[in-house]
Amino acid sequence: MVGILVVGALVGLTGRQLHPVGRRVVGWRVAPLLGAVGAALAFYGGQALRWFIDGQMIGWGAAILGAALLTALWGLVFRRG
Repeated sequence: MVGILVVGALVGLTGRQLHPVGRRVVGWRVAPLLGAVGAALAFYGGQALRWFIDGQMIGWGAAILGAALLTALWGLVFRRG
C-alpha cells in the first residue's frame, strides 16, 4: 500500500512538471495527493474488477497510469485562461 502511494505521489509531481508553466493549475500540495489517489484507485479498482491479482506487474502499471490520468484530468478540468 505504501509503495503504491509513494509511486503515485512521484507520478503526480512529474505530471505537474509536464504542464506548461503559465497554465499550471496543479499545485505542489495537490499533485502528490492526486497521484496517490489515482494510483490507489487504479490498483485496487483493477483488483476488484479482477483484471489482475495481487503480485502481478500489471498492477504497478495500472497504478502509474491511474496517477498520471487523474493528474492530467485535473489539469484539463481546471484550466487557467
